[in-house]
Amino acid sequence: MAHNPQELGGILHRVNSLGTATERLFSRLYNGLRQRTGASQTRRQPSPADRQRQLERAIRRRDLEIERLNSILAAIDEGIIMQDLEGRVVLVNAAARKLIGSRKDFWESELGSLFNAYRDVTTVDSELAPLGEPTRIQVNNLIVGAQVAAVADSHGKRLGTMIVLRDVTRDALSERLKDQFVTAISHELRTPMAVIKGMSDVILGQPKDRPINQRLLETLSRNVDILDRMIVELLDISEMSASAFSIRRDPLNLEELIWNVVNGMQPEVSRAKLDVAVILIEASRLQVMGDDQRLRWALGHLLQNAIRYTEPGGHIVITATPAGNDRVTIQVADTGVGISAKDLPRIFERFYRGEPRTASGKLLDPRGLGQGLFVARSVAEAHGGYLGVKSEPGRGSIFTMVLPTGG
Repeated sequence: MAHNPQELGGILHRVNSLGTATERLFSRLYNGLRQRTGASQTRRQPSPADRQRQLERAIRRRDLEIERLNSILAAIDEGIIMQDLEGRVVLVNAAARKLIGSRKDFWESELGSLFNAYRDVTTVDSELAPLGEPTRIQVNNLIVGAQVAAVADSHGKRLGTMIVLRDVTRDALSERLKDQFVTAISHELRTPMAVIKGMSDVILGQPKDRPINQRLLETLSRNVDILDRMIVELLDISEMSASAFSIRRDPLNLEELIWNVVNGMQPEVSRAKLDVAVILIEASRLQVMGDDQRLRWALGHLLQNAIRYTEPGGHIVITATPAGNDRVTIQVADTGVGISAKDLPRIFERFYRGEPRTASGKLLDPRGLGQGLFVARSVAEAHGGYLGVKSEPGRGSIFTMVLPTGG
């Protein structure tokens, strides 16, 4: 949801239009409130019984205005809080109650102090005038965009205050993810780019009559491949997010695919000082219709995830087995640090990194964009399957991918 000044100003305009359509309902509401409190003080001539009847009629009119206003405000999604000139809350619509909870929650949050910033404003240019710029405030684990406005009579005399609220939690999270993504991708690109530049400078600096060093060319080519793979993955992620992700349907032998992934990641396994075992049950039945490149990518992310979160000396076991007549199951189990109960519900979210810790409490921060598990699940679902996880901190994780054999 948006929260910039123009859009919140648009909300105020819409609310103002609703009020105008009901004969300046906001102004009448505040006037009614003042009449209710002042009726018994200013009209001394009528008898007590007449005063009582007048007061009751004023209260009924005021309650009717509030009921009409509530019906209008219930038709919009934005939260509306109205305060009198002393700052007392006189109305909270359903959307606002959903966002902030009780009035106690309102006063205990920063929202309760917004009125004081504009207490001295007594006249404005219109019947509903924004005061200051929109602000963000955290209330009940939500990030709420708030715009304060003064409600005035037809002469511009302030009658009270309105606060318009919108839930901008997703917007704030999206911005935070974008910032994290820029930081992560910059970090990931820096290493292969530095290698490519360094190797290129060495090659260019060699005498023209000397043969080009084959190892330098291999290093250069390998890092170009890394960059190319990152670009392809980012494009695929973009397609997944746009629901435009498509896969091939070719006959595949999972035994061959699994071994290709494991062998391709052997250098990382060796550097991490881990042991990887592959168990294939009824290998002849491990056949699926699918996309070889995308399935390698998905399984590679699962294996890489296990490597990154398993301490030296640990074990990783990849098991593939038929599951009935029309499905196969691939499991990647590790003896790593596991996943906390707080992180577990969100590990398949795009760019979510979590806070994995070792048994000693050390926070692990491996390289990567935080999109591996998002990709693996998306690939499994694109094949008509699914990806699940079981994990316990300190005892490792088991990721289970189920794929249909017929596509």
